[in-house]
Amino acid sequence: MDDKAYDLWGIPRGINVQFEDLFAHIHPADRDRVRAAFNATRALIGPYKIDFRIMIDDEVKWISARGRERSTFPAPRTTKP
Repeated sequence: MDDKAYDLWGIPRGINVQFEDLFAHIHPADRDRVRAAFNATRALIGPYKIDFRIMIDDEVKWISARGRERSTFPAPRTTKP
């Protein structure tokens, strides 16, 4: 994560962040949906998107996550000697 992401999620900069560290900030009403979507992206081929709320103290923020399953990216090129 970059510094902006640490600040957005209310997590101290520089720590090794795991999914559960972020999940703890997800709004309780969105947690089941976000966990299901996260698990589904492991089997998904192609782009995905999800919008959800996070809570930092008493403040609610909206996150709009977009991405693509890595297995759909082209394989890295190798150079032959």
